[in-house]
Amino acid sequence: MESALTARHATPEAPHATTPRRRGRPAGNGAQAVSEERVLDAAFRAFAERGYEGTTLRELAKELGVSHNLLNVRFGTKEDLWRRAVDARVARIGPPVFAAFEAPGLEAEARLRELVLRFCRWAAANGEFVAMTYVEGRRATWRNDHIVDAYLRPFKERLDGLLAALAAKRPIHPISTSALMALLVQGVGFYFASSPMLERLGVGEEIAPDHAERQIEMCADFLLKALMPDAA
Repeated sequence: MESALTARHATPEAPHATTPRRRGRPAGNGAQAVSEERVLDAAFRAFAERGYEGTTLRELAKELGVSHNLLNVRFGTKEDLWRRAVDARVARIGPPVFAAFEAPGLEAEARLRELVLRFCRWAAANGEFVAMTYVEGRRATWRNDHIVDAYLRPFKERLDGLLAALAAKRPIHPISTSALMALLVQGVGFYFASSPMLERLGVGEEIAPDHAERQIEMCADFLLKALMPDAA
């Protein structure tokens, strides 16, 4: 592919030509016409909805109203854009959940309760990431490796330690942390992301804005009771 940075040279017939435009790029300040945040958000949404193979930079550029080559110049290949879009989204949505591991003054049981509640809120609010993990988690690809190694494995290791600390103090049901994470992401997350299905079932009001927090708390309470049986 010819580089988007190759400039057109003025011809002798156009002695008063303005600054040469770069081939394949829009006129004026095209490179600044769309913010990086908007591009990465649109890219993440496309990858989550259509999958990696079903997403093209050309279609994404058309959606954003910019040139195809602009995306190549600013963000590199489709693989580069996928990584940047995923990393940017996790950097924005991940801290509230991870912060539960650092909340000061909490014993293991209270920390787990806070973590599960935050995770349920996170899953309810981030249906696109839930969709991304579902699409990519079913296949052995470099994208699956990136999600697991960069984000899921570090979280799982922290959760392993928390459950081990809790098990040393009280009985807990022996569920693996990977199964618990699946229940939180693909269970709670799918429930809140599937409003058309719930509407068709006639129960769409369950996750309506004025009921959502109550449903989140009910989901968290259900999972916690399953994890930690009563002492009796």
